[in-house]
Amino acid sequence: GALPASSLCHMHGRRWAVLMCASLLSGYLISTLARSKPASVQLGTLEKTRMSSPQGGYRPRRELRTDTAPRRGLDCRSSVFPWQPVFPGRVKIEPATRQQLQPLSALSVLDDLAILTTSAIFQPKSTRLAREIQNYLYKKIINRYGPSNANQNVLFLAQEPSDDDRPRVLGCVGLEVLPVTIEGKPKGDDIKPRPLLEFLAVDEQDRGRGVGKSLIKRCEEQVKEWGYNEIILQVAMDNNVAIGLYKKMGYTVVGEDNTILQPKEGGIFGGMDFDRAVYLCMRKELDAGPTFRLPKLF
Repeated sequence: GALPASSLCHMHGRRWAVLMCASLLSGYLISTLARSKPASVQLGTLEKTRMSSPQGGYRPRRELRTDTAPRRGLDCRSSVFPWQPVFPGRVKIEPATRQQLQPLSALSVLDDLAILTTSAIFQPKSTRLAREIQNYLYKKIINRYGPSNANQNVLFLAQEPSDDDRPRVLGCVGLEVLPVTIEGKPKGDDIKPRPLLEFLAVDEQDRGRGVGKSLIKRCEEQVKEWGYNEIILQVAMDNNVAIGLYKKMGYTVVGEDNTILQPKEGGIFGGMDFDRAVYLCMRKELDAGPTFRLPKLF
């Protein structure tokens, strides 16, 4: 005799559930195999990677240079659903916490920031000068963005997850409200509180990913939240990359400042000295429209 309609529906429902489970499992296996790396062994000075051919032979691959880090793309997560878009690894832009700006804290990133800003902003030519600039910036970051500074200030960090407990710092930018002129100078006729952008730095291996642009936009959002309609900055005249980025984002040159001191070698006795350098003063007028937070994925 024929089966009842309820039994047929129940049977088809179980078949559909089995097919869905099999589809999800196959998608998971495919994504896992796609992310897995081939086993590699070290033979002499050449790194040779095992091929997936039936013969199981080897193919030579050039050894990576150790003096410079390889440029990385965005880390992506594969999805078990073929129709679901694949999103890049999360890069968060958030204000530095109190613990991250404390020297003795386990979560402190002061050493990382000192190394990052020294390399990105000043590009010292010697290890000795780099060490001196790092010590100088270490103290300056604490004084500028630590709890002892009563001015409105914030230090934004671009971070992404890492293998250890602490996230890796890709870049940073500082923002502080100071009584300065439109050119960022402490003396002049039009002095009033203005937000000053500084300490913009991005790790060399992470440049080209839009980190610097996102940090600047986050500062502009913060400036509007504070109630200001402009943002100013100063950049070295020979820093063509940074100047080009600022101009693309709507910043215009409003003057020059030749009173800013640039670090240099301190002579045969070591230490660090300063020389005057010419900096461009740039400004951007912000609209008073509503503030929209940028997505944390880019």
